[in-house]
Amino acid sequence: MPSLYGLIISFSIFTSILFAKKLIGKKDEEILWGVSLWAIVFGIAGARIYHVLDYWGYYRESLLEILKLWNGGLGIWGAIIGGAFGIFLYLKKRNENLLRWLDIASVVVPLGQAVGRWGNFFNGEIIGSPTNLPWGMYVNLENRPSGFENYNNFHPLFIYESILNTILFLVLFKLYKKFHGKLQGGIFMSLYLGGYSIIRFFLENLRINPWEITLSSGAVLNVSQCISILVLTFSIVFLKKG
Repeated sequence: MPSLYGLIISFSIFTSILFAKKLIGKKDEEILWGVSLWAIVFGIAGARIYHVLDYWGYYRESLLEILKLWNGGLGIWGAIIGGAFGIFLYLKKRNENLLRWLDIASVVVPLGQAVGRWGNFFNGEIIGSPTNLPWGMYVNLENRPSGFENYNNFHPLFIYESILNTILFLVLFKLYKKFHGKLQGGIFMSLYLGGYSIIRFFLENLRINPWEITLSSGAVLNVSQCISILVLTFSIVFLKKG
């Protein structure tokens, strides 16, 4: 259901912007819309690039499929990097405080992620390994991953991430409302990046066919988990210096 996927992603973005408005003054609303536009454009571009690199074996044979965003396929780490770059470019042009706006974005982004993950449900994406747990999600035979046709129920990874991102948002939103004027800029950015890195690192253990790189030594690295470790390390260093 491509149209429903796009509708949910659009709703997730709109919801994030609405909550961001609650964190700023009236005079900053124009900047918020500018920041949002640049973050969305660069975030979608970064998310798509990340996804295409992940599934390059498929896309190199079907280059036109790269443009079909409505079919799904957005990598969250690419979205975060691309969105942050878009925010940086816009704020540099406006000579605004970068860390302040990255903090605001970091508070509401996990809410957008929580809502947006339900688009994966309607696209039949982001299911995990087979499970016999009572909340395992039944997957129709035609939608089951290759090699797992004999399994009926799978971990609903998109639900796990949606729930965990909702919790992360609620914690960050409450902390921001209480402490944002008392803490150094960038603290909430670091808390978000650290929190999401932990979420993503552990959920990757349930992924089927994650993006992996084989080194010359024969060691196999999960790309998303490696990024999670690097981002978590950055967050801890930033918090300690703060």
